This record gives sequence, C-alpha cells and structure tokens, in this order.
Amino acid sequence: MSPIVTAPGAKYFHSSTENVPTADHVEEQPALTQAIDDKAIAALDMAARSPKMNNDILSSAPARDIRSFANELVEMLEEIDLQKMLRKQGPIGRFTGAAVEARLKFELASHRVADLFRQLSRAAQVGKRIREILDETRLQLIDEQVRLAGVISDGKRLLSQSGGSDLSLVARYERRLSNIMAMEAANALTIQQIELSASVLASLLDRFTDIETLLLPLWQRNALAIIHGEAVRPRGSAATAFLDAHSNLIGFLKRVGQE
Repeated sequence: MSPIVTAPGAKYFHSSTENVPTADHVEEQPALTQAIDDKAIAALDMAARSPKMNNDILSSAPARDIRSFANELVEMLEEIDLQKMLRKQGPIGRFTGAAVEARLKFELASHRVADLFRQLSRAAQVGKRIREILDETRLQLIDEQVRLAGVISDGKRLLSQSGGSDLSLVARYERRLSNIMAMEAANALTIQQIELSASVLASLLDRFTDIETLLLPLWQRNALAIIHGEAVRPRGSAATAFLDAHSNLIGFLKRVGQE
C-alpha cells in the first residue's frame, strides 16, 4: 500500500482501516476513508470546535469610553474663562466678594477636571488590557485559520471520494463542512476588524500618554499658579502660560475625541 499523506486537519477524520500518527506523536489519529459514516461526521463535529473568545472583548468598548471622556473634558475646559475670573480681581470685585467667588469657581473647575481625567485614565487602563487581549486573539485566530483550512481541505477531499456513501450521511456531512467554511470566512473578517480596532486603540492610547505625562500636568501646574497667585494680571506671564497650556490640552483632547 502506498503511504498516506495527510493535509493539515486530516487528523480529525476517522478510518476503519489504518491509523496515522499525529505530528506530535501524542496519539494516533485515523486517516481519511472513501466512505462517509457517522464516525466521519462526528470527527468533523469535533474539528469544528473553536476556542472561545475572551468575553472582555465582547463586553467592553474602551475606545468609545476614551473618546467620550475626552469630549466631556473638552466641554468642561471650554467653560473655564480665566480672563473673566481675572477681571473680577479688581477693587470692586474684592469689595463685593466677586473676586473670592471667581477664584473659588476656578479652583472648583480645576478639581472637576482632575476628577474627570481620573475616569479617562481608568478607561485608558482598560484599553491597554483590551489591546493585549486583541493581539492575543488575533494570533489565536490566525492559528485557527490554518487548522480550519486543513479541515476544509480534507473534508472536500473526502466528499470527492464518497460516491458510495449513504446520501443522507453525505448531506449531513456537507452541512457540517459548510458551517466550518462559514466559520473560516467569519474568522477572516474578525481578524480584519481586530486589526483595525487594535490600531485605533493604539493611536488613542498614544495620545492619552501625551496628555497624561505632559499636557495635563503642565495645565495643572499653571492652574495652581493662578489659584495661589496674589496679583495675577490678565496679560502677565502666569496667565499667558495657563492659556497656552489650556489651549494645547483642549486641542489634544479634541483629537482624541475625534479619533
């Protein structure tokens, strides 16, 4: 008898005559036969079982959350009017109490910005974890595609050699094989979507890092100088530095929100 050559996935099909060892020699797996029977269908059912996807991918949308919090921060920051606050620091404002009220309002707004940024930071942490899961899932699906391609190839070959098989069994087998082919096609689309999602998430996280490590700390330091400054002038260096940091932070957050 000539040697049997098995394609990837052939180890999932049964034969009543001969056994062919698997590549890792852990156990013997039957080779293909020319007849489709219940064992062949059961083997195809077993081959169709794919690894489960991580539920975190299905239940979490970190990119959406990051955009949402970034847009909320933009709205909050745009409501802060430093020049209006400084205009109330004159003699009349100090006499009426408007100066103190304006400073307290500015200080409270700074605290709200910090609180909302913490929510953005938590969303980014989730995003980093999901990004890792996306990468792992993509690699798993690529391996799964190789396996399914072998299963489909072997299944088609068995169908082409099954002229004497029971027609009802052949119909069941074809249906199972069709489902596996649909799974392979779905996997291909999923891989593309995962790659796109991972790319978008990576860009968002990169921008978040810029905000977290530089832009927000710079904004906070300049806000602190305003809050504790006794004679901050509308066109003074402290006000100018804050307005520059304020504008840069808003601009970056807008890009995150529109990513």
